[in-house]
Amino acid sequence: MVRTPDLYSRQLYGHYKVQHSLPRSSVGIRYKPMDSSISYCSRFGNQNPSLKSILASGFSRNESIMDVSWSSKLIREYMDDGFFEDAVKVYLKMLEYGVPVEEFQFFPPLIKAFGELLDIGKVREIHAHLLKFRALDDIYVENSLLGVYWKCGEAEDAIQLFWKMPVKDSVSWNTMISGFYRSGDNRGSLRTFSQMIREHGVFPNRVACLSALSSCSALESLAHGKEIHAFVVKSGFDDDFLVSGLIDMYMKCGDVKNAQYVFDDEESIRMNAVIWNVMINGYVSNGNLSQAMDLFVEMLGTSIVPDSSTMVAALVLCTELLDLAVGKQIHGWAINLGLNNDVRLETALTDMYFKCGDTKTGLDIFKSSRTRNTVMWGAVISNCAQSGFPIEALDLFHNYIIEYGFADSVLILAALRACSSLTWKSKGLQIHGLLVKSGLGSDVFIGSALIDMYAKCRDIESAQKVFYRLPDRDLVSWNALISGYAQNRSPDGALKALRTMQSEQIRPNTVTSACVLSACAYLSTVNLCKEVHSYLFRQGFGSNILISNSLIATYAKCGDVKSSWTVFQNMREKNEVSWNSVLLGLGIHGHADEVFVLFEKMEGAGMKPDSATFTALLSACSHAGRVEEGFKYFTSMVEYYKIEPQLEQYTCMVDLLGRVGDLKQAYDMILAMPCVPDDRIWGSLLAACKIHGDKRLAEVVADHIMNLDPTNIGYRILLSNLYEDYGKWNEATRIRTEIKDMGLKKSPGCSWIEVNTDIHTFIASDRSHNLSVEIYDALESLTIQIREEGYIPQSPSVTLGLNEVIDVDNISFTVENCLFVSRKQ
Repeated sequence: MVRTPDLYSRQLYGHYKVQHSLPRSSVGIRYKPMDSSISYCSRFGNQNPSLKSILASGFSRNESIMDVSWSSKLIREYMDDGFFEDAVKVYLKMLEYGVPVEEFQFFPPLIKAFGELLDIGKVREIHAHLLKFRALDDIYVENSLLGVYWKCGEAEDAIQLFWKMPVKDSVSWNTMISGFYRSGDNRGSLRTFSQMIREHGVFPNRVACLSALSSCSALESLAHGKEIHAFVVKSGFDDDFLVSGLIDMYMKCGDVKNAQYVFDDEESIRMNAVIWNVMINGYVSNGNLSQAMDLFVEMLGTSIVPDSSTMVAALVLCTELLDLAVGKQIHGWAINLGLNNDVRLETALTDMYFKCGDTKTGLDIFKSSRTRNTVMWGAVISNCAQSGFPIEALDLFHNYIIEYGFADSVLILAALRACSSLTWKSKGLQIHGLLVKSGLGSDVFIGSALIDMYAKCRDIESAQKVFYRLPDRDLVSWNALISGYAQNRSPDGALKALRTMQSEQIRPNTVTSACVLSACAYLSTVNLCKEVHSYLFRQGFGSNILISNSLIATYAKCGDVKSSWTVFQNMREKNEVSWNSVLLGLGIHGHADEVFVLFEKMEGAGMKPDSATFTALLSACSHAGRVEEGFKYFTSMVEYYKIEPQLEQYTCMVDLLGRVGDLKQAYDMILAMPCVPDDRIWGSLLAACKIHGDKRLAEVVADHIMNLDPTNIGYRILLSNLYEDYGKWNEATRIRTEIKDMGLKKSPGCSWIEVNTDIHTFIASDRSHNLSVEIYDALESLTIQIREEGYIPQSPSVTLGLNEVIDVDNISFTVENCLFVSRKQ
């Protein structure tokens, strides 16, 4: 007699009846299959004789009645072959035909089938079935259901079921420990591990120990790891997986010595390549690169055949050492072993070639790969962006979007970094729109990259909008904003953001401090620089090389060369940037002889000069008018150090020649140099022409400037002033008229002075200082004293701005166009 399905059965079957119709041949029940169904016989008939025999004789000749025993075997067969949905369908047919489910003996594999389908709704319904049929009295069934809840990511359901279990065996506890670890709750995993042993007297198995060790690695909890190690030793567990887990735990916790002890103590199982790989990776992650290389070489001397993981570990080591030669040997070895088509290995090879400077080979490997995945795409795009190939990075990003139709956070970060380096705001706006559509607009890391991109593109307002729309702002996003203010010549904004950041209890780091020092340098406020220096010293950043280099540059720009030199002398470790910073600082303040001596000491210390070094040397020569030394260093840069001069070095040489009046040689150098001259180098020569009165050359140079930058008002005014000096009023008026007709406006002049920690700012065309009357009285008195001393102006007039020519007799009036602003720091 056919039994009527109960309510739970009808609910469970109803969902699958429409979406998962069971093929007729699967259970031998007569009904019309859906068109999309694939018969069991056509799928397995010629491959699985046992299932064919079940179909042939497993059901009663009366096809309206199903046999529990044979249905159970059929479900088990489906499970063994990995056809979980078919197993579920057989069970649903049992429900449909009212088969006595309480006699069913294969609930654990059936529960696993529901779990493999990751259908949590149906898992909960089968849970209801199990409760109704009292099948949960069987601990094997409960453990199966517990494992399925963890597999479906339902930690709360798993925890509730676990604590309601009347009896818990070692499998139950081990399932919970592993489940907590896989779900990312490492503390929950360790807590359960402790409760299992101390409160319930149940001992974990190898799998639970491995999960607990992995949790210790993730948390870097060395104390818990040592306790588990002691338990493992006491229990006699000595398999390869646990040894690897122990080594990995010690390495992740920074205890290299104990990791080495475990490795050396397990001679009997050291023939496993996995253990060697973990040791090599551990050495690399802890910075023990020489030991990692020694171990890799030792491994090659054994009978162990390296696998793809070994090659990846070795390539990571080569990347850290920047050893391209060894990396190429490993590449060749991987090809000989037939491992070169492994996507992890190809990704490691690509990364190694990029980091070691062979970008072409890295790109070739990527383009020829047949197995590239999103990780490999992300690696090559990020490397292009970081290695000075931003255009290639954006092209690859575009191709990725075409191929996959989406982009994850790693790819978007790389693309934004490329836009920042290129200052391509239009492309950055497109990527911004893409990430908003992708739902990544609130990600704090992407938000920080957006802030940096807009700031680099000189759009500080958009950078601010992105920043204040972030739901959470961390130190990285604050640093991006502060750096943006500093880059866009807004030191007040940088200092204000710093104070706001501290009020939100976010502590500045070295990057923040370097940005703030940059703002101090722009303001030339030595007292503020000293305050920041004191703060950095109190926070323990005094020995940080980045901070020390920033302090050297900032003190020099603030005019305090003595403090700049003191910071340099007190540095325990100096790099090329340290030497270049102090050389440049001394040079711009006219200490050329000290610069020359210091350069010799730099070479004696084993530092290799770079282009920035010679920029500092040539700048020092220029400020001191040392033509002979300037040519000596310029020649040695090219002939001895094999450094190709760039526009910056040529600009220094032109400035040097211009200062001493050798204008023709300066002009010839510009025409002969291999790089394209910009408006700055022509502007330097134009200023020299004005100083030395070479009107004819000034007109030639001015033509070059106007062709390069027609809207630059500064150079036009400089040329106009030169004409005024020679009394060519018509020419001066013509240039002024052109400026007016083109709608060009000169930014108001601004300067400031620091008095007793107050910064007084002077801006043209305003007077709002509350002591302006006293200031003007003092200036008028000084003007009278200057005249009494016999001061005679060089020209009958001075130019203050567009269409403004003021008589020298009224020189005291020139200061009336200034604004005096006091700002308390």
